[in-house]
Amino acid sequence: MSRTPRSGWGYRDAGFNTNRNSGNMDRIDGYQIFAELKNGPVTTVFKAFDTRRNQVVLIKLLQAEAAIKEHWRAQFMQESRISAQLNHPNLRRTLHTGTLADQPYIVLEYVEGPTLAELIKQHKKLPIDLCIYIAKELARAIAAVHRSKVLHRDIKPQNIFLSMSGAVKLGDLGSAHELADVSPLTIGTPAYMSPEYILGQEVGESSDLFSLGAVLYEILTGEVAFVNRTLASTLLHVVNWDPVPISKLRPETPAELVITCQKLLAKKSAERYGNAKVVLDDLSFLGRSYGLSTNQRDLAQFLESPETYEGIDLKAVAQRDAARIAGSRLQRIPTLSWGVAAILSASMFLAGVLFIKGLKEYFYGPLVKPPSGSVTAPLPRAFTSANWGYLDLHVGSEGEVLIDGETIGDGPMRALLTLPVGPHEIDINDPFEGVKRKNITINSGDTLRLRIDLNEP
Repeated sequence: MSRTPRSGWGYRDAGFNTNRNSGNMDRIDGYQIFAELKNGPVTTVFKAFDTRRNQVVLIKLLQAEAAIKEHWRAQFMQESRISAQLNHPNLRRTLHTGTLADQPYIVLEYVEGPTLAELIKQHKKLPIDLCIYIAKELARAIAAVHRSKVLHRDIKPQNIFLSMSGAVKLGDLGSAHELADVSPLTIGTPAYMSPEYILGQEVGESSDLFSLGAVLYEILTGEVAFVNRTLASTLLHVVNWDPVPISKLRPETPAELVITCQKLLAKKSAERYGNAKVVLDDLSFLGRSYGLSTNQRDLAQFLESPETYEGIDLKAVAQRDAARIAGSRLQRIPTLSWGVAAILSASMFLAGVLFIKGLKEYFYGPLVKPPSGSVTAPLPRAFTSANWGYLDLHVGSEGEVLIDGETIGDGPMRALLTLPVGPHEIDINDPFEGVKRKNITINSGDTLRLRIDLNEP
């Protein structure tokens, strides 16, 4: 017997329109249409009952107006083909595909439960043990997609479905494409897109892993990793800056998990994990090191009754283990040999160098080098690398620094920024000297070096 969601969730029938006419959809043999969930400009999604399988399903239909347009039809047929070839417990299943009056449709598994986006909205930060479990399940899903030589390209909380039995399923392959396909890409969701995706560079498996990192960051902190008031500023945020440190938003997060998330969100694809299987291995090792056994039943319990869910205090576990290890080492190593002392001295020197480097980056801002790589899978014109240039900005005085009205930090700072080609306004807002504005123009592929110091005559 399936679980019944507790009252107050608001997701079970939210957005369903049972009054609208489903048109020709009620003529599909074997399916009883009883609700319209979404009516968009390209597709309509219906909730239906599969009389042959005796289960509730979703039917995604390409709108008649879109079906006659080659681009939309080709994209929908690609989604249909790709989703039909994927079969994994962590992927929402495609049950059937067909055509009705020249309108193609896809019959999808219906997952009774919230999306991850709805869960975050309801609870903000999720229990850390559940964050690790969800990330592991997503890594399994992504690994399955990549084994089929497919990129998902739109991994985000809205496309992650949680069943009331605790299953985690990745869905919506509308933006997916095969790795060998070099046709123009379709824009996903900006806040979850990788830097190379935005810049129109070569896109591979690590691009999906960047999106996984953005999702992991969000379920840990309750905040979107890269978001701003406008589309342009969000894209600049993804390309140029790191999100607010997890340790500041959630100090109890284990350092190993923070490092995993940081590696997933590395600006350079080569600095991320090699594949989703390695991510899964790291997360599994982390769980074992903390004695976690969180599984599907635990997520089901949280969905059923979040107020009674008892998460594991990982910080307390870490402190206990650290104290135990430190104590055992003190007992075993009363003195240090000269060799060990020399190694420690060298290590301390290296740590000092890294500490000084960290201070420089803290006060002057990290230097983000311009991305490199050939363009093999071009984005639409607005997002190709030909439409970007670089600004080497050095602000020597104090004050808020803004580019095109968006705050990028406080001076003094040094940063190498990726900006769209064209004119830009740079403002330095000093509380005593006032605002100094500099108008610049970014050219394709060029680096403009600019120093601004209000203290200089």
